[in-house]
Amino acid sequence: MRGRVLRKLLLLIPLLALALQVAPTATAAPTAEPAATTDGWTLPRLTVDDRAITDVTGRTVLLRGANINQLNDYAQNDPAIPATAPLDRTDFTRMATLGFNVVRLTVAWSALEPTPGAFDQAYVARIREAVQDAKDHGIYTVLDMHQDAWGKAVGTPAGETCPAPMRAGVGWDGAPAWATLTNGWTTCNIAGVRETAPAVAAAFQNFYDDVQGIQGHLVDTWARLAAEFKDEPAVAGYDLLNEPNPGLRDPVTAADQIGRFYQRTVNAIRGAEQGGFPHLVFFEPSAVWSAFGVDALPPRHYLADPLVVFSPHLYAGSITVSSDLPSLEEGFDLAKRAAAVYDAPLWTGEWAWFGEPEDDADQVERFMDAMDAHRMGGAWWSWSQACGDPHAVRDGHTDEPMGNLNRIDCPSGEQLGLVEGFAKPLSRAYPRAAPGALTEITAAGFTGMGSGRLEAWYPGADRPALDTANVSGPVLTQVDGGWRLTAVTDGAYSVTAR
Repeated sequence: MRGRVLRKLLLLIPLLALALQVAPTATAAPTAEPAATTDGWTLPRLTVDDRAITDVTGRTVLLRGANINQLNDYAQNDPAIPATAPLDRTDFTRMATLGFNVVRLTVAWSALEPTPGAFDQAYVARIREAVQDAKDHGIYTVLDMHQDAWGKAVGTPAGETCPAPMRAGVGWDGAPAWATLTNGWTTCNIAGVRETAPAVAAAFQNFYDDVQGIQGHLVDTWARLAAEFKDEPAVAGYDLLNEPNPGLRDPVTAADQIGRFYQRTVNAIRGAEQGGFPHLVFFEPSAVWSAFGVDALPPRHYLADPLVVFSPHLYAGSITVSSDLPSLEEGFDLAKRAAAVYDAPLWTGEWAWFGEPEDDADQVERFMDAMDAHRMGGAWWSWSQACGDPHAVRDGHTDEPMGNLNRIDCPSGEQLGLVEGFAKPLSRAYPRAAPGALTEITAAGFTGMGSGRLEAWYPGADRPALDTANVSGPVLTQVDGGWRLTAVTDGAYSVTAR
């Protein structure tokens, strides 16, 4: 499992150094419309206002959904077993029945630029189709430049023997082979932990140092991809690089070199968006955050763009090194303080529990409570993973992928369907787009201050009974999986479900 890999690796990194840059710091009766499809939500383009993700109509937008890795370009470590599951329109139909309004769609540098200077339009067409399918179901897309352990070409070659106690590594995803510069260092790793392979660290450091111009290639690829979607409001924005590895530098120096890459990429994206409009830019600390719940931060001056969103992966209480330090709630507080360094909204691009619902559903509910308390969103890892996904390879053998909302039997590939024990807490009611500022969200309802069109989601077949204040013309429309509330607010408003 991906979390175990990170956890073992990051035990090697001093925790104290990681924290150096974190800053201290009257009832209305809704009418009902006939049953409708799930595509009636509005998706205005997004922006940032007062450390919140908002839309251009002046509403606070909560982005809640899941990661889709079915367009990723994983190494196929077993030629007989597919590394990704198919993606089609029905995936988005089923997400809409859970009330999701965002997907974090993993895309691959190796597929976008398979040879130096190339830009694969066939792969872009697949991305565009997914964006359109999501849009048709009222779902935004965050385009995530994904990588794990640098790329496909860091697997240990067949027949190569690793000296004890090292083990052969498998190929992962991210960079193309031509941009994998390892200095000839070994791809063997320690105890099966992918990031401990010297080749992985060397490849990242050569990227940060722009050896042979490889960083420039990814920057240019980002610019070309952003140009493709420069006038698409259903693209929420761009996640610049998934869980960047620190390379061969100490945490503070690593954060600085990551920040320099981010600045260069944001500038290129903004240039490519000329003639369209600027999208949100989601940026992450290094992979260290996923294991410790805290990390050295890229300096703020690299991320001065007004549309940046701080997007760490909040795994505190799930796969962090310590199960209770930080606690789940402390993890949110640390992330909120870090986002304040950039005067930016907070959104978590990944979070999940990886056991069975009977063991972990309470923790998922607790996480949802924390998201409500912080009036924010995030994306579950993940929607569905194939049997040949590298995350499912353990000690050289294919095992069951974990953390999916849609289970697949391995090695047969048979679809087992939705994991209801996780789907239920993930589909809880929430205000998708609320006028002005949201002031409080709980499982029972929400309050806000502003005037305009309200859109909220309520799961289940039973029509919710609502108490409202300063809300006019409320309409409940039954859709697949639940109910859509639309209304108009005026001033200080509240909506509570009974």
